[in-house]
Amino acid sequence: MKAGMRGTLVRGFGRFALVFGLTGAFGAVPAPAAPAGAVQVDVKLVIATDMSRSIDAEEAQIQRQGVADVFLDPAVVATIEKGSLGVIAVAMLDWSGYRDDRVVLDWTLVHDKASAAALAEKIRKLPTIQGQRTSISSALEHAIAMINDSDNAIVGTRKVIDVSGDGPNNDGMSLQHVHDATQNNGIVVNGLPIMDENSEGYFADLDVYYGACVVAGKGAFLLPVKRFKDFGAAMRRKLVLEIAQDQSPVKQAGINPLFIQIAARTASAAKTYPGGCDKYGGWGGDGP
Repeated sequence: MKAGMRGTLVRGFGRFALVFGLTGAFGAVPAPAAPAGAVQVDVKLVIATDMSRSIDAEEAQIQRQGVADVFLDPAVVATIEKGSLGVIAVAMLDWSGYRDDRVVLDWTLVHDKASAAALAEKIRKLPTIQGQRTSISSALEHAIAMINDSDNAIVGTRKVIDVSGDGPNNDGMSLQHVHDATQNNGIVVNGLPIMDENSEGYFADLDVYYGACVVAGKGAFLLPVKRFKDFGAAMRRKLVLEIAQDQSPVKQAGINPLFIQIAARTASAAKTYPGGCDKYGGWGGDGP
């Protein structure tokens, strides 16, 4: 944490803990009512994880453990510590069908190795509950509300939603509508399309779909996962990119700088998807 910011942050965390009755300044944050002050963070991040019926129990656990392991990685911790404020806020959302999503982790502050390890332990113990259909639109709406509704308590220099999933939108309201509304709302949506040919939910051009219909906002990118077992490594690369404000932490984490350019170009170039973002269902449609 930067020395010049230490006093301000400590006082801010003190107010935060007092207002919300936390047992520790870096614990989980319940829904705010009327906060007296706000904590400032480098990144305010919602990790939205697919738990639809195409994700089996083993795959769900791979995702959960992959996210937990990310916060034990020294490169991730170093990237957090090197931020302007040296702290990020993380929440997690499990999603599946229309309005069938759950906040499994309330806002938690991470600023060093100890707080990152504590978060990893919490994530590791979270249960996984399988849903039915796939409503990316509902997941995005919920994640956006999570970020906006907590703005009085936590102020993020950047606001990011990290969406992982193995299929297109087939339930709930129009994904095209939600995607269009997300383009310039100040929140970046990054995508982690899972494209494992051995998985029940394999969708051949999901990366193209995510590029056109999911990722949004300035600097948004996607990172396809070709095998479920690579999910953890992909999450690590993705989180470093989301937290880093310049390319030096990215290079230190062993990520080819060309990845950023390719990802950014993919996200910005794919303006449309053949048949539209809702060709597989939406507005309560049955989908395929």
